[in-house]
Amino acid sequence: MQNKKYLLVARGSSHIRYFKKFAELSPLNVDVIKVNAKLFLPSHFSYLALAEKADIERLLTPHLLKKARKHPRLASSFLWSPFKALSRFLIKLDIAKSAALIDNAKADVVGVWNGQKQPSSSIAAAAKALGKEVVAFENGLLPNSTTCDWCGVNCENSLPRNGEFYRQFSSAKSLPTELVPRAPIASKAKGIESSALPEKFIFVPFQVETDSQIISNSPWIKSMGQLYQHLANVIDNTNDANLHIVIKEHPSESVRHDSLHHKHPRILFANQCNTQMLIERSQAVLTINSTVGIESLLLGKPVMVLGSACYGIDGVCAKVSNESELLNTLNNLAWCEGDDEIKRGFLNFMYEHYVIPTAWANIDEKHAQALTKRLLKDDSFITLIEQA
Repeated sequence: MQNKKYLLVARGSSHIRYFKKFAELSPLNVDVIKVNAKLFLPSHFSYLALAEKADIERLLTPHLLKKARKHPRLASSFLWSPFKALSRFLIKLDIAKSAALIDNAKADVVGVWNGQKQPSSSIAAAAKALGKEVVAFENGLLPNSTTCDWCGVNCENSLPRNGEFYRQFSSAKSLPTELVPRAPIASKAKGIESSALPEKFIFVPFQVETDSQIISNSPWIKSMGQLYQHLANVIDNTNDANLHIVIKEHPSESVRHDSLHHKHPRILFANQCNTQMLIERSQAVLTINSTVGIESLLLGKPVMVLGSACYGIDGVCAKVSNESELLNTLNNLAWCEGDDEIKRGFLNFMYEHYVIPTAWANIDEKHAQALTKRLLKDDSFITLIEQA
């Protein structure tokens, strides 16, 4: 076994509990740090020079976009310029503090949660500036699973993007099809009941506008209002006058979209309906880059993807990059069907080789063993992608 020191760093208490439980269950040399519990010390200033090695603008831009979305009055006020300057300086301090913590821990590998947004992106930048390896964690892409990837998460992960690679893994084996409902954190207007669902519809799951999936990984759709407008622009021009759009707002989004609920007779909202039922009753699923896209593939539904997604692969789903392509795809839903062998192979490969079994919040021995192998780069996934 490699004699490396692993430092797992996070801000959220639940992620810290997970990392500590893994440290207990794994034979690896693991330390855990709750980054926001550590103060910036005078000695950390000596690491500020390392911040110059980082691409500060790459870290700052998504952070400012998120803040502007959450605080539009601030973004349009005279305070925005000093706020940007302060944010740039604070990111440099975050990198310096993170570098000091990593250096003092004598870590060889640094694990972060997500890594695409602050503060985890600064932690990753500090680790790379020190020449350390970085590994990212996230919620799993399949039900009851966890992501651990040496390249990053979401569209930055290390899943091969060549559809033909997955054909060799195609089989008729059973995969999980029971989706895990997301508990709502904010009330929503109910919308229609399941009994009022149209006979033919495309299901569109809204996403959290301030999430990194929209801020960083969605090139042409920047808000749910913009997505709605594109849908409204094309639905009346579809060849099938009976085709509808059914939207469900994200249960974790605090912003409500009540003003959109009755703007178009063929675009309906169904916030009280079960997501799995909406997928199963739809003709196809249209998503920016939500994991609902993968869940829809598990349930045998055609998928259209509008943003950057790890499953945006030829043969797996249809990629849509503008409004004209959106209309063409809605008029030719067969384009979304993909290649059955590639789709089955993609899902089988993820299930058998990529995801860490068991959701991180329910970590068990099986999970800890699989994660230990991933961190040692000694599992089947690492071997197979080297051949891709």
